[in-house]
Amino acid sequence: MTVSPPVRIAAIVGLLAALALGVGFMLMGHGSGSAAPAHVAIKHHPFGSGAKSATPAKPAAKPTTPGKASTPTKPAPVVHTVPARPAAESAALAAGLPAKIAHALGQSRVVVVEFSNPTSEVDAIAFAEAKAGAALGGVPFVPLNVLSQADVGALTDQFGQTLPDPGLFIYTRPAKITFRFDGFVDKETVAQAAHNAAVGLTSVTSG
Repeated sequence: MTVSPPVRIAAIVGLLAALALGVGFMLMGHGSGSAAPAHVAIKHHPFGSGAKSATPAKPAAKPTTPGKASTPTKPAPVVHTVPARPAAESAALAAGLPAKIAHALGQSRVVVVEFSNPTSEVDAIAFAEAKAGAALGGVPFVPLNVLSQADVGALTDQFGQTLPDPGLFIYTRPAKITFRFDGFVDKETVAQAAHNAAVGLTSVTSG
């Protein structure tokens, strides 16, 4: 069969086109199969039991070993010191005055002393006036029971006679009777006598 030249040329061109297309697909297939996949970095987050905490945990406190209980120290023994006796009180005791009067003279330069019988109503009134007068004069008041040997025994021995009942003495240091009243004395007289004794006046008056 004889093919005309134009048909022959068209067939050759179509064959070449088909070959070119086949080569192109072949090249594309090789290129896609040889390409290496891109490497993607994966960041691991610290989750789970094996993760490390951002803030370091404090170490557990070390348990202390219980030691022996310390033995409490015994308190120092309390030492009771006797206060020193005033010199004026010691002087009055040395002069033979009863302890009550001597103690009062250790506290004050002037002391009012009242002698009374607690069973007598008159003495009770004199006692109240003498106590009030001592308070007005601002001096200590010392009551003595004429029936008590402990109260007046030293004075009875000193005077060698019975003490006034009622009666009032005002003593000044060291052991001097500055004023003496036998019988009842009102509070104003007692207060004035105490004031006079404080300023240095003295008078022994028998009532």
